[in-house]
Amino acid sequence: MKKKGIISLLSVGLLASSLSVGTAQADSNSYEASKKAIEGRLETNKPLNHNVISPSVLNDFKEKTLNSLKTPKSFSAKKSSAASISGSSGSPMYESEPNDSFKSADTLLNDRMTFGQFYDTYDMDFYKVNVSGKGTLLVGGAVDVPSDIELLFLATEYDYQDHGYLEYLGSEYDDGVEVQQYKVNKAGTYYIPVLDLNSSETGDVYGISTLFQADAKDTVAPNKPTVNKVDNNDKVVTGKAEAGSTVTVNVGKNRIGYAKASSNGSFSVSIPVQKAGTTINVTAKDSAGNVSKLTYVTVVKSDVTAPSKPTVNRVDDNDKVVTGKAEANSTVTVNVGKNRQGYAKANSKGAFSVSIPVQKKGTTLNVTAKDASDNVSKLTYVTVIKH
Repeated sequence: MKKKGIISLLSVGLLASSLSVGTAQADSNSYEASKKAIEGRLETNKPLNHNVISPSVLNDFKEKTLNSLKTPKSFSAKKSSAASISGSSGSPMYESEPNDSFKSADTLLNDRMTFGQFYDTYDMDFYKVNVSGKGTLLVGGAVDVPSDIELLFLATEYDYQDHGYLEYLGSEYDDGVEVQQYKVNKAGTYYIPVLDLNSSETGDVYGISTLFQADAKDTVAPNKPTVNKVDNNDKVVTGKAEAGSTVTVNVGKNRIGYAKASSNGSFSVSIPVQKAGTTINVTAKDSAGNVSKLTYVTVVKSDVTAPSKPTVNRVDDNDKVVTGKAEANSTVTVNVGKNRQGYAKANSKGAFSVSIPVQKKGTTLNVTAKDASDNVSKLTYVTVIKH
């Protein structure tokens, strides 16, 4: 097996444009089209990503692939019939001809070598592997030494389609074994077409094997949500939860609303108006299905009491601010008639300072305070005097 680059046909779809959809017949036309498409990508190698899978797993996979080549092969000059998949664990398997298309692909078992041969100049072999979920798929290939085979293979979706389910991460050639690495984004069946770039028709034996490592399962539940005050006029529940989690609001076991938290964890869940005294419980569920502990919130009676009208200090025809006292943290607005001149928030002690344009002597200002529940005070009237 000669050292060569490996390409990702998944992203460019070169084979899909070279082969008829739904077919991958091992005739000279399909072989040459496949070979040409692959050779066109040999200069775009991606090195294997060693941060995705542990070195010990990778080295063990390579070692098993090499050791399997030392196993006596049972091929004859005729088409080989498959060694049973139900054979002893770890024992090698053999290709079953015809396996020259996606539809007739032989099944590979993870971490178990399958041997194959190319029986004529344009023979192509197809294999498939079933993957149980998201994770990393390794595909290894090697040939007997010495051999005239220059083995080329890749993992792909059926008919070389690309739905983003399989992402090529890179390859590595070391000590006679080529290992390709793929990120699996969806459980399913994936396919491995294999061909000899030399089309040597020597009867030499090659080996192909796979290993799938599932992503570590997330078993950590999100922190319980932080929930803002809810009153008997509110139609939404707001707060903070784990980013991207699904926040659910319940009364007892009855769900009354749910929504997804944003990328910064903020959420807003629409609910029916609840009576004062009702206890709601709120949870956050992450993408792995882990559910937080409950956050309990009692619905309070809404604030319907307007603030007292503000106390306003003297204003003259040079002043650019209006000062005085209002309900703590209320929003104080200064108007002339219905035209707003300025507004500001009172501090925690009720003091406020609102910037306004200079007003003419004799102008009447009206000043209000609005609390967090949107209750508005009565007006305080102030006449601008001469400075």
